[in-house]
Amino acid sequence: MAKKKVEPKEEESDIDDEDQLDDEEIESHYPDLSKDSEKGNEAFSEDLLEDAEETELGEGFEIDTGPELPDYKYLKLDMKKGVSDNDFTLIVEGQSHGLCNIFVQHLLDTEGVNSAAYKITKITPPEIFIRLEDGYKIKKILFKAIETLRSEVTEVQKIFKKLT
Repeated sequence: MAKKKVEPKEEESDIDDEDQLDDEEIESHYPDLSKDSEKGNEAFSEDLLEDAEETELGEGFEIDTGPELPDYKYLKLDMKKGVSDNDFTLIVEGQSHGLCNIFVQHLLDTEGVNSAAYKITKITPPEIFIRLEDGYKIKKILFKAIETLRSEVTEVQKIFKKLT
């Protein structure tokens, strides 16, 4: 039996070789940065400006931002229990000898602290070792040391303000 050769059908195409979007003007929300634009400083399309006018706040309305607060840097802290019940390790990430040294000095001046020291290596974050006397709570000791450090810093700020 002979097979009939199937020829591919020619599809009628509605697509011309011309670009169909050439006739239409496409509206853009981006600024016209070309050198031959009508306005050299044209920044936004007109419909964006109209949208901005609609969303504008009423006249005389001001946002009260309140007093400007200082920028604080928060520490990443982690507390680990030591060998005995009175031993603690405070891990302080992202700090150097400056903070660790002065904080250990204030810990040593705090009542209830038997010993305090710190260790900084390149491998692990700085660690502050604290050994308390019996009957003292670590939370209260840390709070007292931080408050004395804070008061000393404010005194130094006042002195520097007087000098300037």
